[in-house]
Amino acid sequence: MIGNLRILIAVAATVLLSACGSTGQFVEAPRLEVRGAFVSTSQAVKRLFVSRSTPYGIALCEADPLTGQCLAGNASPSATGLGGLFLPLVMELEFITVEQASIEDGSIPIETTLNAPVNDTPSSCGKVKGTIEATATSAILRLPNNYCNWMAIGNVVQNAMLSIDTIDLENEIFTGYYKISFYGTGNASGSGYYRAEISSTQQDVSSET
Repeated sequence: MIGNLRILIAVAATVLLSACGSTGQFVEAPRLEVRGAFVSTSQAVKRLFVSRSTPYGIALCEADPLTGQCLAGNASPSATGLGGLFLPLVMELEFITVEQASIEDGSIPIETTLNAPVNDTPSSCGKVKGTIEATATSAILRLPNNYCNWMAIGNVVQNAMLSIDTIDLENEIFTGYYKISFYGTGNASGSGYYRAEISSTQQDVSSET
């Protein structure tokens, strides 16, 4: 009886987890369009992420892939899933603070801190290291295998990828596809389309910009 109940719980959890947390398809290498300057993809990426003083911020929102504008309510890119016995979890990637950025061997290593609450509980991820990689036609920001803790929720390993399909150098805005997941005490995943804006301090991305 107990064994059957455990199997039922495990199956139900798997179904729920697979059914939630995906708002759209993740595209890892969309063709990148540079706006506001006649420069190459790699030059645009360097200008956007490296040619500025650190620290600086990146504010994010869930966006419409047709217009590149924030959705109503300025919801953030998110991952949804389960923790414990059917505890719904939602992690939102609201803001990234880039503490350091440099150029090494053709890629851009970065050190960041994240504003990524789970169920509105602030996260503690420490310094999160990642890379920004660019080719002749595409670019992607990776934040892999980061240990995070949420009070009363537990310890997880978080992964995030932000591919880039447009860079607007004049307005310091970029858009693209995201994929976020974490596993450990809880498990969650999510994907979709985002809009991001460079800022000197934490702020919301305006859907009117």
